[in-house]
Amino acid sequence: MQAPVTQFNQAVAALQQRPDARLELAADFAGLFLMTEKSAALPYASCYQPESSRFKQEQSAQMKALLAQTGMEVNGSFSEPEDHIAVILELLSRLNFALTETEAPSQKLFELRNDVLSRSLSWLPEFNQRCIRHDGFGFYAALSTLLLALLRLDASTSPH
Repeated sequence: MQAPVTQFNQAVAALQQRPDARLELAADFAGLFLMTEKSAALPYASCYQPESSRFKQEQSAQMKALLAQTGMEVNGSFSEPEDHIAVILELLSRLNFALTETEAPSQKLFELRNDVLSRSLSWLPEFNQRCIRHDGFGFYAALSTLLLALLRLDASTSPH
């Protein structure tokens, strides 16, 4: 974990040296996450499935089902499909919080969390590589590297 944390801290320090850091970061974000898949790291699980790089209804439907199992759904004002990285991370956050709320969490919660972690770790390494490849400044590359390390740590320390 030390290397990804150090890399991220260095990226933040470098960002603070940029004259128009906020504007530059917004431009980097748009270039990295909003372009075509050939020159970007699209933040959708469906873009990293072996069959096709197109958005897939199946991935969104699977995430929608996982959300429903936890009593969650995507707010109608959020205009992204359910397989967006932000939705997946929110679900993981909620599951981890739920697991710490009670002294004896249910097996079902552990299974859901492990399922979401497993699904995430099936595509996040490629997402991370694309961030590294296409993020010229390196802030988002460092952030995705840290995210990947955290999820791998979470998966490796899972009690079930």
